[in-house]
Amino acid sequence: MNSSKKLLNFFRHEFKAEEKLGFARLQRVPDSRVVSKLRYYKSLNKADRTGFADYCAHSAHNFYSFVLGTPKLHIAQHHFYSKEKEWVDARAWDTDWNAEKSVPLLRAMVQQYKIDRHRRTPSCVSKEQFEYASSVRSVKAPELRKRVRGALIPLGYSKTDELGFYLCRQGHKKFRVGVDFGGRYAQLRYVVARPEFRGVHPLLQFGFERALGFGRGDWDFIVEENVDDVFVLFAEVVKYSFELPDRIREEAV
Repeated sequence: MNSSKKLLNFFRHEFKAEEKLGFARLQRVPDSRVVSKLRYYKSLNKADRTGFADYCAHSAHNFYSFVLGTPKLHIAQHHFYSKEKEWVDARAWDTDWNAEKSVPLLRAMVQQYKIDRHRRTPSCVSKEQFEYASSVRSVKAPELRKRVRGALIPLGYSKTDELGFYLCRQGHKKFRVGVDFGGRYAQLRYVVARPEFRGVHPLLQFGFERALGFGRGDWDFIVEENVDDVFVLFAEVVKYSFELPDRIREEAV
């Protein structure tokens, strides 16, 4: 079996292992797109679930092919590829995602409702949506930064470099955690970078959701009610991401 096939099987196993645990970590990820994608997956019949999971494994393989230097796979003809369009834009069909699962979107709804009310024009945002959006107590960037530092201390966090990466160490191995607190579509975006992959841009390296073919680490629903669990999870996925290339090289070679 060649290295590309082994890498693909590695990510198939990652997906199956997470599913066997009831998606215990994935379902806690505060990313509206992950929530929608997972909901969609659970709605599929057995055959389509198999195809969906295989498509995710192919996507993860292509993203992380640089670890083993394997060629990327052609997935345009994959039997689930055409169905991917059904969930790529969750906002087109998932009203729960629109109403409840994205702090940036909820902020935009509040702003739009107020603008329409000021103009005395009918709003596309209902009163109920406005009231719900107004009630959501999101966690702001200063608190997120504090929480990130606290979560990384057990992972050997020492300081932040000139580019804003958090420098960490596990045993004799150093790594960096990139965290962005801005942007229109997320409150927090993370990635874990290992120094041995100098030819790969740090922002295109390791993340838990990417390894499952489920997202890019764009977290957009961090609120007062879930913030404690979010940063327990953050420490878990950073550790997973740090360990991922070593596991790939051990299990897929």
